[in-house]
Amino acid sequence: MADGVGFGRPVRSENVGVSGDSWEARINVGVLTETMMRLRGEIGAWRHVRVALQADLVRQTDERRTRVSALCAVFARDRAGARRVWFGPTLSERRAAERQQQQQLAEEARAKVQAEEAMAKVQAEEARAKVQAEEARAKVQAEEARAKAQAEEARAKVQAEEARAKVQAGEARAKARGEQQPPATAKAEPQRHEPAKPVPAPAARPPVAPLPQAQRPPFKGSKKH
Repeated sequence: MADGVGFGRPVRSENVGVSGDSWEARINVGVLTETMMRLRGEIGAWRHVRVALQADLVRQTDERRTRVSALCAVFARDRAGARRVWFGPTLSERRAAERQQQQQLAEEARAKVQAEEAMAKVQAEEARAKVQAEEARAKVQAEEARAKAQAEEARAKVQAEEARAKVQAGEARAKARGEQQPPATAKAEPQRHEPAKPVPAPAARPPVAPLPQAQRPPFKGSKKH
C-alpha cells in the first residue's frame, strides 16, 4: 500500500504466517490514530486560543465603545453649548429649565412651610411650658398664701389663748387678793362741826379698900393604896 498519509512506505514483516497486506494495513491504522490524536490536541489548543481572542476582542470592543460614547457625548455637549451660545437655549431646554425652577421653588416653599410649622410647634411648646410654669408659680403662691393664712390664724389663736389665760390669771389673782383682804367696815358718818360744850371736871373718887387675898386650896395628892 502506498504512503497515502505522507510518512513513508512501511517495512514489510518477515514473520511467518502473516500476509504483507494485513501487516501494512495495521501499521497505517496506528499512524492514522496517532495523527488524529495530534490533530485533536492541536484543534483543542487552537480552540482555546480562539476563545481567548474572542474574549479579548469583546473586551476591546467594549472599551472602544465606551471611549467612543464618551467622545460623542463630549462632542454633543460642545455642539449644544455652541448652539446655545449662537442661538440661545432650545425649547426643550427652556421647558426643562422652567420645570427645574418650578421644582426648586416648590421645594423651597415646602421647606419654608416645614420650617414655619416647626417654629410654630416650638412656640406652642414654649407657650405650653410657660403656662405650666405660671400655673405652678400660681399654685406655689396659693400654697404660700394658704400657709401664711394658716400661720396667721394659728398666731391669732395663740394670742387669743394667751389673752384668755392672762385674763383668767388676772381674775384668779384678783379673787385671791379679795379673799385675803378683811371685810370692809361700815363707813362712819361724817362729823358735823358743832360748837364746843364745856366739859365738867371729873368728880373725886372715894378710896377703894384692898381686896382680900385669895386663899389657894390645899393640893391633894394621889392616895397610896
